[in-house]
Order: sequence, then structure tokens, then C-alpha cells
Amino acid sequence: MVAWLDKIKQGFTWNYQGGVHPETNKQDINCGKPELINLPNELSIPVQQHIGSAGKLLVEVGDKVLRGQALTESQFFQAPPVHASLSGEIIAIEPRVSAHASAIPELSVVIQVDKEQQDAQWPSPLSDEELNPEAICQRVHLSGISGMGGAGFPTALKITPHKPLDVLIINGAECEPYISADDCLMQNYAAEIIGGVALLQKVLKPTLTIVAVEDDKPKAIKALEAVGNQDIIIRSIPTKYPSGGEKQLIQVLTGKEVKANQLPIDLGMLVQNVGTAYAVYQAVTLGEPLISRVVTLAGDLVTSPSNYWVPIGTAVSDVINTNLQGEPNAPTIMGGSMMGFMLPSNQAPVVKTTNCLIVNNPMAAENESPCIRCGECAQACPMGLLPQQLYWYAKGDELNKARDFNIMDCIECGACAFVCPSEISLVQHYRTAKAKIRSEDIAQKEADIAKQRFDARQARLEKDKLERKAKHQQAALRRQAQAEDSAKQNKPDPVAAALARVKNKQAASPAAKQDETGEWVPDNQAAIAAREARKAERRAQKEANESKASANPAVAAAIARAKAKKQTDNSESINESKPSANPAVAAAIARAKAKKQQNQDNETTAEDNTVESSNSAVAAAVARAKAKKAQAQQQSEPTTATNPAVAAAVARAKAKKLANKEASADQADDNLNKPAAKSSANPAVAAAIARAKAKKTALAAADESVDAGKANNQDDEALEVPLAREQSVQQNTQDSTTSNNNAKAKAIAAAVAKAKANKKAEDATEAPTPATVEKPAKKVNPAVAAAVARAKAKKLAEQQREEKDTNE
Repeated sequence: MVAWLDKIKQGFTWNYQGGVHPETNKQDINCGKPELINLPNELSIPVQQHIGSAGKLLVEVGDKVLRGQALTESQFFQAPPVHASLSGEIIAIEPRVSAHASAIPELSVVIQVDKEQQDAQWPSPLSDEELNPEAICQRVHLSGISGMGGAGFPTALKITPHKPLDVLIINGAECEPYISADDCLMQNYAAEIIGGVALLQKVLKPTLTIVAVEDDKPKAIKALEAVGNQDIIIRSIPTKYPSGGEKQLIQVLTGKEVKANQLPIDLGMLVQNVGTAYAVYQAVTLGEPLISRVVTLAGDLVTSPSNYWVPIGTAVSDVINTNLQGEPNAPTIMGGSMMGFMLPSNQAPVVKTTNCLIVNNPMAAENESPCIRCGECAQACPMGLLPQQLYWYAKGDELNKARDFNIMDCIECGACAFVCPSEISLVQHYRTAKAKIRSEDIAQKEADIAKQRFDARQARLEKDKLERKAKHQQAALRRQAQAEDSAKQNKPDPVAAALARVKNKQAASPAAKQDETGEWVPDNQAAIAAREARKAERRAQKEANESKASANPAVAAAIARAKAKKQTDNSESINESKPSANPAVAAAIARAKAKKQQNQDNETTAEDNTVESSNSAVAAAVARAKAKKAQAQQQSEPTTATNPAVAAAVARAKAKKLANKEASADQADDNLNKPAAKSSANPAVAAAIARAKAKKTALAAADESVDAGKANNQDDEALEVPLAREQSVQQNTQDSTTSNNNAKAKAIAAAVAKAKANKKAEDATEAPTPATVEKPAKKVNPAVAAAVARAKAKKLAEQQREEKDTNE
């Protein structure tokens, strides 16, 4: 190590492979003190002018800004801020043409420049006590300084000490044709450059510091030596392109080669540009941010090639218009003739890495000739690559093979294209291939990150699975221990009981089966079977109740009559045109229908006749009968209207009462003839008696025919059975909890009691004495009198119907 550093101090230099000696075209460029260009009308300052990320905007449209005011900010060294290079008003913050060969728009702050310039309040200079590495790095960052040699790497991030440094190299080897910005800076601002180098030494603490300048710049070397000190070595190196490259310069000064995928700091070396050193000095000692830089304006169409101080953000057209002898829109090259690029538009702004603008006569594009495999490109390549092979692989999109031949180590210096006799644009092919490779690398990196996330997720899921399994095993062991303890203490296992309940519930739940369409539906066969069993049980209970009810002869007879009446009512609407198989039944049904219709027609007539009677007793009886009838209808409607069986039972009770009355009247018929004759003096009474007799005879004949039909017709007996069952069902439902069935039962009981009371009243009035016909009229029960009146009316109607049938 000591011998190596001693050789450097003694002035040893080394050489590198390849390189070319193009014409520099610098002899006509004025390297006097740079002048300021005329103030432009408008600035377009890109937010990001460096390698890294953009800072956060601090301004808005309409704001007034001063010269040197920060437009963005960031706490991270990889995002140095940008500043307003001139004072004015912000008129837009929008994408504008970028200083790039693609001219892709970049977000820019557009400032309308004021005629009178005002400086912002810059940070105060750092005193000697404040000059520590952290304060210097922070000031460099806040001043927005980035590498001004072409790459634009953030300077604060680059000089942050993190490894021991052996050699600090200040690059003044401005090797590319036309560019003389660094030469002009070294000739006119040598003291500021040396001051900036001293600040970098304070931060980095290198063992050795070298300022390298090509030997074609004697004035710059002399100026630096005049202000230099023993801690800084001013070293002159041979003029050769591309000696200004970082790796080539390290190899020339130290003899060490930076390998592929390796950085100079890995070898204990660091390279900074002389323009960067000058900017560091201005920021630390004066507080001035990086708002302008020296730009070389040269070319065949420039009247007076020179160097100028150009504010950052000034349009290229504003720089070249005053010094141009040709078309103002002539094509302009930004950078040198070897590594520079043609601007698609002269509206592109000058940025921190812009060091030269070249305006030459446009040349006709020449067609590329086929490669003749001369090998000149391989001899000129300073990186020791095989440009010819790289060209074939890049042209054929064989990116993997191009990667194997280290295409990413190409510094795009253009030496290969400079010496190519076929005029092949080798660098353009390399740039395209390198861009594709970078895209593949980014995609692969994203895929690797995604795979890492997936693997991490799978590992996490597997870990969770194992943890759950372990927990289940522990729970099983605890349950087993609890079961053993319970068994010892004769206690049931709660877990086993819970599992048994779940199993029973699942077994009780309906199973599923697959239908014809393949869909799974619930299997309800068990539920259906259970429902059928319940129905059979209810039917058996119903039959038992019916047999129990049949033990009472009176109830059985009432039920049978109700069934017969119901069957008769139902058959009236169904079998109107179909004659019954039993003539007696058919005759009874016909007489019932006629009787019903005649009663509706003759009730009014009978009532009118009785009202007009001259016998006040009879009229009073009729009135009472009407009142009783109305009251009975009001009381019986709520029950009989909703229960046909109750209505039928009441009707049968009334019919039975009348039949008993007529039977007792037959026994005393002879005795009644005489009193009737005596009372025949009253025509109304005589007519009523006559109608009662006719009614009695007709009803007796109807009862006989019905009884005969019942005895001879088995079908009628079959009808009585289901009707009796229905009545028994009604009696069974009487025991249920519903209030409606209780009301029905009470109504039936009331009807039966009423019938018995009427029968007793009739038996009391059936004495076969003449006196009972005339005298007890006013003492009779009003209900009995009403019933007698209705019977007489019905009997008269029957006689009229029979007479009508006879006449027909």
C-alpha cells in the first residue's frame, strides 16, 4: 500500500486499453471569465434533475418566488431540492419538454421572470466551528448539489462517509471535443475549486487527494498550482479520449482497474468533478444554492464560441439565439460530440448536468454499411469489450448472450462508432439492448420479491397449521385427562355429552337425497311417516270417541237425525235432476223442499191473517209468538249460522215436539170434535184447528215414509255412520282448548234442554177435556203458543200444496 501511494506521489501514471484521439475543436473557444446571458422571459425548471427521486413541491401556481428560493424539499439525500434560478411568478406547474433524447415531458415549475431580480434569504455561511462532516453534508444537500460531470448523482449521498477512503480524485480531465466548461472554470475560479476540495477532504478524510487535468490545458494546470497546497496533488495526464471516464481516470492515476459490478468506493477511491467542488464551496462559504452553471456554446453556426453562466431552467433557444449566425431552430447537440445527443426541440431547458451546447450544420444521414469484421471497434473500446459481437447480439435481441459478453459494462463513450469504417451507430444499438435488459431485470426483481412474499406466506400458513395442530393435541390431552378425572370421580364427561348431543341432532335432522336433475334435496320420508302415524292415531281416537258416544241412545238418535238432515241438504244441490233410488226418500226430500219454499211464501200471509183476527186472545198469542221468534232468531243466529249441526238439532227438536203434539192430539181427536163444534162460532179458531189437523196428518205420513226408507235403504244407514262420526268428532273436539268448540257444545246442550222443556209444556197442555180448548188460551206458555201457530201455518201450506198437486 505504501509503495503504491508513493508511486502516485512521485508522478507515476498508467495506461488503459483502447481509447481514441478525436479532434478536440477547442482552440477557437473563448475561455475567459464566463459572462451572464440576457435574462430570459421564462424559465422551465424540472423537478427532478438527478439520479434518485423528486422532492416535495413547496410552491403553487401564482406564487411569487425569489432567486435562490427552494421549490422542493426532502429529508433524504437521494432527493436533493431544486431552486428558483431567477425571481418571478409561477405561472404553471406542468409537464414540459425534458433535456433528453426522447424529449419525454417531465414535471416542471414554469416561472415568469421579473425584470428586476431579488435574491432570497440564503443560509448563512458555516463558520470554522461548524465545519464538521454532518453540517457540510446537510448544507450540500439543502443547496441541491448533484454531480455536474454528466451522471447527476446526489453529492450529499456520495460524500457521506461510510468507508475508509484512500484516494480522492477531482476530475478535471475534460476530454470530449468542444467541451471547455471545466477548463474555463479552472482558469477563472481555481481558488474556489481548491476551497471546495478542502471541504471535501474535511468530510471524507482521504489519504491522498489528486486533481487530474489533461495536458492540453496548461493554463488550468498553472492556475490550480498557483493556489494549491501540499495536501492536494495537481496531476497532468495524457490527452486521450475517454480519459475523463471515472473508471479510466482511476486506472490512469492509480493503475487499479474497477471490475464489472464494482464501485470505486469498493477500492477505497472516490471521484468528484471540478464543477461539483466549486458548487460545494459556494454553498458552504456563501450559502448560495446551485442555481446556475457554466455552459460551453460552440459549433459551426455559433458566431463567437464561448462559455456562459446560464440559469438552470433557461431554454436552449434563449441561450443560442443571440450568438447564432444561422437558423435559430437548427438542430442542437446537448453534451459533447461523442456522448452527447440531438435535442428534438430547442425548448428543452438547461439542467444541472448540461455542460455544452453544439450547433453544427445538419448532415445528411448516411446509410449504415454492412460490418466488415475489421476489429477496429475492439481495439478502441476502453472497457476491453467486443463491440462487434455485442452489435450482433443487440441487433438480434439475443439479450442473454449480450449479457454474457458484459454489455452492461459499456460506458457508451462512442469510441467504437468513431472508428467504425462502416459508419454503424453501435452505441445506439447498445443503448437499446441495455434498456431492454434493465426492463427484464426490473421484472425479474419484482417476480423475486413476489416469490419471497409467497414463500413467506406459505411458511406462515404452515407455521399456523403446526401451531393449531399442537393446540389441538394439547386440548385432546386435556380432555383425556378431564375424562379420566371424571371417570375416577364418577362424573360425566361434558365434552362427550356435547358431542353426543351434536350427533343426535344431526341424526334427527332430515337427510339429503339426489333428485332426477342431480340436485340434492332434503329427505323428508321420516317426517312424512311420523305425520301419517299421528293421523292414524287421531282417527283411532275419533272412532273410540264415536263408540263411546253411541252408548247414549238419545245422543245417538240425535246424531243420526243430524246426519240424515245434512245428507239431505247436501244431496239437494248435487242430485236435483237425479231421482233417488228409494222412492220414499225421494218423496220426503221433495216434500221438504216444497215445504221450505211454501213456508217462506206463506209466513207473511199467516201472520197477517192472525193479526186481523177478531179474537183478542189469539191476536195476543200471535204477537207473543212473533216476539219470541225474533228473540230466538237473534239468540240462535250467532250459533246456528256458524254451526249447521246445531241448527239441524234445533229443527229436529221442534219437529219432534210437533209430532208428539200431533200424536197426543190423535188420541183426543174425538173429544176435540165437540168442543171444536162449540167453538166453531169463531171462524178464525175453526180455521186454525183445521190447519193443525191437516198438518198433523201430513207430518205423520212423512215420518212413516222416512222410517220405512230408513229400514229398507242400506245406503241411508251408510250415510248415518259418517254423520254420526262427525258428531262424535265434534264432541271430541269439545274437550279441546279452543273456545269455539266449547260454544258449540253449549249450544247443542241448550237446544236439547229447550226441546225437553217444550215437550213437558206440551204434555201439560194435552188433557183431553173440552175446556182446555177454549179457556187456557191466555195461560199457555208464549213459546208453546208460537209453536202451535207455526204448526198450523205449515199444515195449511201442506194442504194447499197437496190440492195444487191434485189439480195438476
